[in-house]
Amino acid sequence: MNYRGPLRVRIDHKPMPEILHPQDAIVRVTRSCICGSDLHLYNGSVPDTRVGMTFGHEFTGIVEEIGPEVKKLKVGDHVLVPFNIACGQCWYCKQGLFGNCHESNPQATAVGGIFGYSHTAGGYDGGQAEYARVPYADVSPTVIPEGMDPDDAVMLTDVVPTGYQAAEMGGIQPGDTVMVFGAGPVGIMAARCAWLFGAGRVIIIDEVEYRLEFAKNYAKCEAYNFRELGDVVLFAKKTTDWMGADVCIDAVGAEAAGNALQTITGRKLLIQAGSATALHWAINSVKKGVLFLL
Repeated sequence: MNYRGPLRVRIDHKPMPEILHPQDAIVRVTRSCICGSDLHLYNGSVPDTRVGMTFGHEFTGIVEEIGPEVKKLKVGDHVLVPFNIACGQCWYCKQGLFGNCHESNPQATAVGGIFGYSHTAGGYDGGQAEYARVPYADVSPTVIPEGMDPDDAVMLTDVVPTGYQAAEMGGIQPGDTVMVFGAGPVGIMAARCAWLFGAGRVIIIDEVEYRLEFAKNYAKCEAYNFRELGDVVLFAKKTTDWMGADVCIDAVGAEAAGNALQTITGRKLLIQAGSATALHWAINSVKKGVLFLL
C-alpha cells in the first residue's frame, strides 16, 4: 500500500525491508487490519503524512530474518505485532508508558513510534504490505500460541487492548452505568470489557444499524441509534434518573457524525481539528465530577 496524498492510495512495489539495527526483525505479513484511524491519514488530517508511506499499525506475520541482538524470537515464529514501537529501556518504557517511547521517536513531544502512522509518529512503514521491518523485536512482538487462529491474534494488536484500556481507565465500579459512543470495533470491545470491571449497565450509541445489532448481541449491551433519539444528552440524563452515566467512553474520535455545524467546520472546511460531536456528547452525558474517556 502506497500513500500518494489525501484521498489517494495505490498498490505498488517497494524495496524489500532490510535489517537496519541489530535489534530489528523482518516479518512476512500474514494478517493486517485497516483501522478507523487510518482514515485520518487517508483524508490528510494527520500532520507530516508523507507521500510513499505504507499504512498499517496492527498486523501479524512470520519472522523471516532477525538482527544479531534479537534473542526472544527465531526465524519461523508466527508473531503478533502491536502498533507501538518501544525500546523497553528508556525512561518512558520503564514506567510502562510504551506508547511514549523516547528512543523510537525522540523528536516528538506527545507520542512514541507507531507503525504506519506518519512521520509525526516516527515515519515507520506499516503492515499493509507483504513484509515489514519490526524494530526492537524483543520488546513488543509476541509469539502466537499454538492453535490460536491468526484472525483472532491480529485483534490483540490494537482492537482488544484499546477497548480494554478504555474500560480500565474509566475506573468502572460495580454497578456503574457505562455509555460508549461509537459501535466500531474499539467501541464494541470497550462495551464488552466494561462488564469485566463490574458494570451494571452498558449503553452504546451509533447510527449504523448493523453495528448496533452486532454490539447488542456480542457485547450484551443496550444499543441505540442517535438519529432516533433526538437530543442524545437529554436521553442520557433521562435514562439515568437525570444524573448522567458514571463513565462515558468516546470511541469515535475526529470524524463523528450527528451535528451539521461540527461536520462542516471540522470535516469539510477543516477550521477545527475534526468533528467533536461525540466528544461533546460524552462530556455532557457523564455525571458531574467523574470520568469520560477519549
